[in-house]
Amino acid sequence: MPLPSVTLPRQNGQLPLTIPTEDAVVALIVGNDGASQDTYSIWQFFSYAQAGAYFAEYPGNEDDLLMGEIKAFYDVMGDGAELNVMTVNNDDSLSTICDSANANGVKKLLNHLEGRCAIVGIQPLFRDNPSAAKLGGLDASIRQGVDKLNSLAASFDNKSMPFVAVVPGYGFSANNLSALPARTALTSNDYVAISLACDTNNGVVSIGKLLGNIAKKQVHQNVARVADGKVSDTAFFPDGTPVKQLQDSLGAIHDKGYIIYRQFTGKSGYYYNDDPTATIPTSDFSSISWNRVINKAKRLAYTVLIEKLNDSVEVNESTGQVEPAILADWESDVETAIRNSMIKVAPTKSKEISGIKCTVDSNSDIVNNNITGSLQIVRNGQAKNISFSIAYTVSV
Repeated sequence: MPLPSVTLPRQNGQLPLTIPTEDAVVALIVGNDGASQDTYSIWQFFSYAQAGAYFAEYPGNEDDLLMGEIKAFYDVMGDGAELNVMTVNNDDSLSTICDSANANGVKKLLNHLEGRCAIVGIQPLFRDNPSAAKLGGLDASIRQGVDKLNSLAASFDNKSMPFVAVVPGYGFSANNLSALPARTALTSNDYVAISLACDTNNGVVSIGKLLGNIAKKQVHQNVARVADGKVSDTAFFPDGTPVKQLQDSLGAIHDKGYIIYRQFTGKSGYYYNDDPTATIPTSDFSSISWNRVINKAKRLAYTVLIEKLNDSVEVNESTGQVEPAILADWESDVETAIRNSMIKVAPTKSKEISGIKCTVDSNSDIVNNNITGSLQIVRNGQAKNISFSIAYTVSV
């Protein structure tokens, strides 16, 4: 019989620790309107005061386009949020900024952030150089820029550096709503959203505020979530038309896939209508939130799988296939990382997905050093349409 004692062996792996992800790192590109002389430079800020102190040496204040957008972002996010800013020339169109061949465009900022960027917003200085040409009811440079930005996002996604982007819908005219194409006719620009939401009638789409509202939410939450409260006390379209003036047309504009302001009976202020991307409504990635969900899962899976690259893999001597225990370990590692980060709940955090399944192909061509597999995500739904009947009854 052993000497009486108390043993308390230490166990590991009992806490739902998560792999940190950067699903709210924001990049903002703004046309240079005089607040800075350092065109094509990149800065990283964590507060509006920090940005203001840096740009204090230049003429201008929060009324400048650059400082106004930074202020709008931090009014939503508060101090401490990371904002990466780059200015471009005042006559750079969205098409120019988003061109992958442009060494001083959005690609420069994305490369600088080395895959950390999750949300991109672009605010060209449209007022000094408005495009005369129109395409699909907006400035031609906007439509062309959306196509180029989407292609760029797809190329970064292929390198496991996914992001979603928002751009302004300049060239919008309340007198020419029919020129906006039906959403079913849109090119599949899954990664890019177009906003028509303006806080004032000066024609500036409120990109900084929209970026803040996206980044502040968990990845699965729609920026138009009513429970989070109003977004603005005033609302206009880019042509200066008050939202109230187009009340009867809001449904049609919404159906064409744009972010706009709207009101609700019994509630003060204005809210976003939804978070659509500029793609067909049947796309799995037809919203900003559904992009952010898959992007976060992809980043988590990549973080796990990159550690296995070039590692030795045991093969069953009888079958020549990967040992089943190895397959199970890989599947468990990926699922655990995603489950702990996206399904585990906390007092201030809700489930971002409803389920995850990782499958490593048992028939992977390991002889030629290839491992293949798949990830299946069960995403949450969103209550975009609520319909209840109401009637009298004799008893309940």
